[in-house]
This record gives sequence, structure tokens and C-alpha cells, in this order.
Amino acid sequence: MADLSQRLFGVDFQSPVLLASGTCGYGEEYADLIPLERIGGLVTKAVSLEPRPGNPPHRVAETPGGMINAIGLQNVGLDRFRSEKLPWLSENLHDARVLINVVGHSVDDFGAVVSGLDGEEGFLGFEINVSCPNVADGTMFGTDKRALSDLVTRLRSLTERPLVVKLTPNVPDIDAYARICEEAGADGLSAINTFPGMLIDVERRRPVLGNVSGGVSGPAILPMGVFLTWRAAAAVSIPVIGIGGIRSGDDALQYILAGASLVQIGTALFVDPAAPVQVQEDIEGYLRRHGVERLSDLVGALSLPENLPERG
Repeated sequence: MADLSQRLFGVDFQSPVLLASGTCGYGEEYADLIPLERIGGLVTKAVSLEPRPGNPPHRVAETPGGMINAIGLQNVGLDRFRSEKLPWLSENLHDARVLINVVGHSVDDFGAVVSGLDGEEGFLGFEINVSCPNVADGTMFGTDKRALSDLVTRLRSLTERPLVVKLTPNVPDIDAYARICEEAGADGLSAINTFPGMLIDVERRRPVLGNVSGGVSGPAILPMGVFLTWRAAAAVSIPVIGIGGIRSGDDALQYILAGASLVQIGTALFVDPAAPVQVQEDIEGYLRRHGVERLSDLVGALSLPENLPERG
């Protein structure tokens, strides 16, 4: 048997495959669809200090290469998550690792959620969402170097649990933002969030989404996700989790060869809820075919052309 496990953040992940935030609810929603205990883990739907109603409809639409969404981070808020959602995770997921996605309007909001959950059981750490493109305040931290540094520094002082920062693709130098997170105390990075976009109903001459714009995900963003993961992973020594357009083992392996230690699957869940298990099996099959004993041997094992020009 090929070894799919990865040791990160002081614990073992039995598989590199995680479910992406915003696509798997709080875990319970998928419990009857896929064997959650067989995959590496999941990242919960966002949790904010206060409940959020989300954006007006329509919130989701298909695109030629995936989908666009503007959910607006609808969620139950800190108190209900702690009392209603976290107990289920604690009772039902033991081998699968759980990260809680955290959002906020301000540094204090982020801090209150992290502090409010830090003493609870049932999860490994936090994924800090600084990059949601379909809410008014969603990109401020992810595109402002000082604000990003201040946020991560503050959260680092509030918890010893792993802090994983979810980066936005909408910056010219993701390398610099990755290094800022590492220097401020982040334990890992998620790369990347969705790309901003919009669809127009030409018959009605109106935006398709009630929020006008939203986040584009799915197969269309795979090449950009792989590229930005490669850039981020090359810039830091902390682990990177690759996200964007993954539907198959080959897709996931592109991220891993580019430097990702783990991957997250999101939009593919809406097409086939069993996609994460199939991706995991595809990766294992690749390792067997190529005589690779440990998945960790492939992380960042991309073979580049000689005399490659320096990136500008």
C-alpha cells in the first residue's frame, strides 16, 4: 500500500484530500454521502462573530468552466456553531482533521471568533479567510499587506492551534503576501480562493447574481491555482494547501508537485459528492504505478527546465 499520509501542524493527516470551506457545510451535510472518516479532513463553512444572512438571490450560477457564487458567507454565527455544529464534529470525526474557516469585518471580529473557539474540542485549527470576493469587506485583509500582517500577528497571540491563512489570487505578488503570513506567525497557507467575476443575462440586461459579482471556481481556474500555489510554496517554508478546480487525481497531483502538501476539493462536490474519495484513490493508484512509496516524496518534486529565467 502506498503511504498517503502527511505529517503537518504536529499531527498526521491520513490522506492529502480535504473538503473545501463553503462547499461541505459543517460536515454533517455530507455524512450520508461520502465516508468522511476515509479522507484527510474538511474545512467548515465560514464562522463569523454574529450570524450572517448572506447575499440576495440568485446566489449561484453555472459557467462554461465551472460555477460562480455569491453566497455572502451566510452562517449561523459563533454561538450557534459552538453549541450546535462543533459537538457533531467532535463526536463523529476522529481520524479526519477539521479546520474552522473564520471570517470577520475587523481584526476584533476575527479575534473574538478564534478566542471563542480556542478552548473547545473537535477541531485541529483555523483557516483564516482574508480573501472572500463576494462580500464588501472580503478582500481588505487579503490585499493590504499591513492589514494582513497585523491580523495574523493578532491571531497568533490568541491561539497555539494551527493558523492557516487563505490567500486571495487578486494580488500581483502572491509571494510577498505568503511571506508576510509566515513572518507574522502563520503555520500554513491555503492557495487560492475564488476569482472575482460576473455573468449577465442578456435578455433581461441584468446581472445573473443578486450580488452582481461573485467568485468563480471550478475547472477553469485550475491552471491559475496551480501556478499561484507554486509561487506561494516557493516563497515560504510553511506548508501550503492547494485549492482550485480539482476533479481528479491528476489535478490534485499537479498541486502536490507544485509544492502543496494537501489539497482541497470544492466545486467538484456539486457535480459528484464522491469526487474526494475518487481523487484519493486516483492518487494512490498513481503512486503504485510509479513505484512511489510515500506521497510526501512528491511534494514540490516538479522538474523544471534548465536555465529557467527568473520570475519578474
